[in-house]
Amino acid sequence: MKVSQTLFLHILLTAPLLFFIGVYTNRSMGYLGIAFILVALLAWNTYRGVTKQTLFSYPLWMVLVGSFYIYAFVGLGTAGVPQSFEVVSEQDSPVVFDFKTSTPVDKMCYYVGIDNNVNFILEYQKQGRWQKFYTYANSYPYSFRWRCVKTGIHTSKVLLRVTKNKMMLNEVRFMSRGKVLDYTSRLPKLNDEQNLQLDTSYYGGMYFDEIYHGRTAFEIMHGLRVYENTHPYLGKLLIIPGIKVFGMSPLGWRVSNVLVAGLMIFVFYYFALLLFKEKLYALGAGFLMTYGFMHFAQARMAHIDTFSVFFVLLSYLFLYQFISKQKLIALFASGFFFGLASAVKWSAIFSGLGFVLVLLYIVLSRHLLVKRFSVTKLLLYGAYSYVLVAGMAYLLTFPEMYQRSGGLQAVINYNLNMFHYHSTMTQTHPYSSQWWSWPLDMKPMGYYKHYEGKLLSTINAFGNPAIFWMGIVAVFYLIFVMFKKATLEAVLILSAFAGLYLPYIFVGRLMFIYHFYYAVPFLMLAIVYMFRDLISWSRYGYGVFLSYLLVVAGLFLAFYPVLSGYVVESAYVTKYLKWSSAWWF
Repeated sequence: MKVSQTLFLHILLTAPLLFFIGVYTNRSMGYLGIAFILVALLAWNTYRGVTKQTLFSYPLWMVLVGSFYIYAFVGLGTAGVPQSFEVVSEQDSPVVFDFKTSTPVDKMCYYVGIDNNVNFILEYQKQGRWQKFYTYANSYPYSFRWRCVKTGIHTSKVLLRVTKNKMMLNEVRFMSRGKVLDYTSRLPKLNDEQNLQLDTSYYGGMYFDEIYHGRTAFEIMHGLRVYENTHPYLGKLLIIPGIKVFGMSPLGWRVSNVLVAGLMIFVFYYFALLLFKEKLYALGAGFLMTYGFMHFAQARMAHIDTFSVFFVLLSYLFLYQFISKQKLIALFASGFFFGLASAVKWSAIFSGLGFVLVLLYIVLSRHLLVKRFSVTKLLLYGAYSYVLVAGMAYLLTFPEMYQRSGGLQAVINYNLNMFHYHSTMTQTHPYSSQWWSWPLDMKPMGYYKHYEGKLLSTINAFGNPAIFWMGIVAVFYLIFVMFKKATLEAVLILSAFAGLYLPYIFVGRLMFIYHFYYAVPFLMLAIVYMFRDLISWSRYGYGVFLSYLLVVAGLFLAFYPVLSGYVVESAYVTKYLKWSSAWWF
């Protein structure tokens, strides 16, 4: 590349982060320090470029990974939520909160850890008699969140009586005219963390499927009966390290996802470098993942898909290394990561179709692998890798179940129950969508939405339009390439995409746009492949490619509030971001 082109690439990689720091952060000394370093590097390289000196070289992929971590950690979640708790059950005597003197109580807030299908009532004492003022009847798994209720009572005592089952109750607060009231009760852990900030938003508690995966991670940690049993164990096991470091808090149950998502950007960069042999295209691929809407939104919640997509990428990376370097250890590694991906979520099993399509290409094209190993040996090695090695990796991800039951039969029964659940699911959901609508970005997945006057905080998963819509063009271009002159790289990208997407045509159960997440990295690789060819054909190709990446980053920065929960005026979202009536943020 020319010096001017290289400089423009440096600017493209750093400018979005500088804009983000200026607009979306509190501009603390840490963020300003990062901005200063980036500007200094750009200025130094600009000076060296103008004076025709060699540019100062540093790993640009680190800028992408670092940028992603800053985007993702801003507003991720607090570590300051109640940790101690009491178990309150139907069999226990009621809990009485004593204020000592009669006082107005405007609001009561409580933080529930695990809600075991509990029902309870609240009563207050008036003229020596107890009068009910609040009833909680479980209708939805409510876990690890604050909930506040307006009371409007005047009393010296409040009573909590569990009428069904039990719950893990972490903290209870009463407020009067904005001030926290002191009280005593027989359960001291219910008011031993009154200094913690009360936050009822996503930042301070669980939202969407975190109530399944984050909660179940906690239950596995403590040897409790697990609540979510519709997916394998590994995803929950990978959430646990964050909880051990930061406690059972939003930061704790989300941080593992963010760390893996950032690492995935580097793996994706390296995979693209293997495929395209040039850093420009590897950086382009990493850039698309860094500024991909769905990758960002999925990474910032205790959802398990990010782990599975990460392992799928590694599986295909090692498959490509096996084909190009013809080393069996790479094929076995591919099978191992396929097993881990499936042990997070069964959606990864669809990768198997892509493996079969790649094998067909190898056989039909008389690839060098056939000459070295023969078709029979390739089939045997493939079966060994993707059945035996993958199967062993899968089975080893249930350690807690082996310890508890001591046998393989419990794991088999667990998986049979999973299959029964998914094969008989008949539920509907307002955010569900059809497979054909996903690349078109027709129906985002709404995770969280909260209005406060004219302000809106919302979190949604959908595709960056510049990626999804350009990806449709790129996939058709790769199909054209396949008919004209198939290359291994085109076959692998298209096969992986087809394997992870097309099976949903035949899936009858409830589906959401986040199921498309598994295929999105290969959609991105198809885009890079198309632009690589454009650059080889046209002298304007390089400029078009970088301009396209600029649009991708610009859309990410514009849509950041509806991806992250960042509070903005709802009018901004309605006027500039709601491109379709089906985009309900």
